[in-house]
Amino acid sequence: MPSIRFTASVVIAAAGSLALTACGTQTASSASSSAPVGSQVSAAPALQPTEKQFLDTLNEFARQCSPDAPSDNGAAPDPGTLPGGIPSGAAPRTDKPAGTPDANGDIPIPVDESGEMPDKPMRSGPPQEVELDAIEKCAAAKHAERLTTEAAGEPHTTYRALQQTIVAAGYRTDRIHEMPDLGGDPRARVDLRFMGSGLVVEVIGTGTGVIAEPFGAPVDESVSVTEVRRKPNLDAPSS
Repeated sequence: MPSIRFTASVVIAAAGSLALTACGTQTASSASSSAPVGSQVSAAPALQPTEKQFLDTLNEFARQCSPDAPSDNGAAPDPGTLPGGIPSGAAPRTDKPAGTPDANGDIPIPVDESGEMPDKPMRSGPPQEVELDAIEKCAAAKHAERLTTEAAGEPHTTYRALQQTIVAAGYRTDRIHEMPDLGGDPRARVDLRFMGSGLVVEVIGTGTGVIAEPFGAPVDESVSVTEVRRKPNLDAPSS
């Protein structure tokens, strides 16, 4: 009989332990389900776009700023199919010997067809800011608006916060380059150079958003946008 009472005690103890475990599991589950979802989402880093999504954005802004650009469904016509046109890759026909003046009295300069590329001129000093053309200025305004809208009303007093907002606006981390702080405010440059465009946007964090300043950089991608020296802002108020 003592052995039977001992076995019963073990069963009762085990049952009590299971009951406590189930109670603890239910309490933990309830606490987890009652936690606000927003706190978890806000702590997660922004998901950056794919390379294709990023390039699609560049192409879309460039297309919107180029009303005469060919549509996605058609390419520019071959000049050889137009009246009086010359097929692509063909040299214009002429029966005149080299050095003969044309109808305007000008003597054509022979073109070197050897295929050799001239040496690049040696750079002296840091690369300088270059002027943006009309299409680049139009696209620059769209990128600047996109960045300032994404950051509006939020403090950006650290580089991490600035970078996350730039990524959330649709730009990739490999295109975002940290710069030295400007007057204590974090600063980054977003390299938007693509297909002959030299567009770069400098983004400066503030307590209520960001300031986006587009500028032009050499299209040569061996030149880092962090090295480009900006022109003085002549419109800035004097201190």
